[in-house]
Amino acid sequence: MTYCINPRCGHRDNPDELSHCKSCHTPLLVEGRYRLIRPLRELDEWEPSEVFEIDDQGQTKVLKVLKKKILQPLFEREAATLQKLNHSGIPQVEPDGYFSLEIEGRELYCLVMESIEGINLDDWLQQYGPINQAKARDWMKQLVELLAQLHREELFHRDIKLSNIMLRPTGQLALVDFGTVRPMTSTYFAKVAGQRDITSVVSPGYTPLEQINGRAVPQSDFYALGRSFVYLLTGQHPIDLPEDDTTGQLTWRDQVVQSIDIGLAQLLDDMMAPFPGQRPLNAEVLLSRLVNPQVVQPSRQKKQPPLNWLLAANLGLLLLQLFVGWQWWMARQRLADQSLNLLARPTEVSLLSQSGPVSSQP
Repeated sequence: MTYCINPRCGHRDNPDELSHCKSCHTPLLVEGRYRLIRPLRELDEWEPSEVFEIDDQGQTKVLKVLKKKILQPLFEREAATLQKLNHSGIPQVEPDGYFSLEIEGRELYCLVMESIEGINLDDWLQQYGPINQAKARDWMKQLVELLAQLHREELFHRDIKLSNIMLRPTGQLALVDFGTVRPMTSTYFAKVAGQRDITSVVSPGYTPLEQINGRAVPQSDFYALGRSFVYLLTGQHPIDLPEDDTTGQLTWRDQVVQSIDIGLAQLLDDMMAPFPGQRPLNAEVLLSRLVNPQVVQPSRQKKQPPLNWLLAANLGLLLLQLFVGWQWWMARQRLADQSLNLLARPTEVSLLSQSGPVSSQP
């Protein structure tokens, strides 16, 4: 089966022996070399892009087709990023892997990339359930090393989540979907500092507040990575877990299926701290804490007592002060009464002596 690349085509699947689509007559061999084998996600006219498994002269690859011209700058940035990076955990793109073509007066933007064989971690979790600590450390180390490479190139991903992490049959992880990648340019950080509008990327449960507000920073990737591992350890999506009302921290430790040590738990909490400045400074710091689990760094944000506890404590202190004050006032009153009694007794004796019987003698 060969699919037609034309998004407006009414019948896109064709027999392999045809050279042109039987419905719209669009050439089925894209750029004279790529044959679309099957869509990797449901074809939807409202989606901005489509993804296909393709055959490139005997090699299986992935073709991403952008239909919305307004997103072309982001798409071109994704292509440039993947062409620039050289890491086994990132899909490879050849120098000629990005191109555009016009079909029925409509321009389509195409990106051909390496096909990452395996399963994404979202699907893996549904099949196999929560992971243990050893696997968590192994997978986190792989992904932090990948992020270190990305950040060294002055880029950050902005959409780390389980569905964007692939597990190869070899046990190695790969990060996919670089359509949201952002360069760390002075212009970008000037916009952040000036609170100017920046396109935000939001994945509920994974995205930190600063990114929702359009001010993502490299530490935003750490937040999303921490949330991803909480999901892997608990089996519960981060959006379904409660947050502490006073600190904003995710409450998750009591939901872990298999026990983990305090060092790893604290590291995850630090990665998910509400404010970027409270998170690890860079990927090298994260790696250091993973390699040396015996070094447990306390959280930079100390847990504050709940508000109702503070109110109860203050009320108790107030009542205690009132009680002590009342006791002090009663003691003073008793002391005053005793003093008056002592003063009154000799006066009464004197008066009695003066009112006694009068002598008959002159």
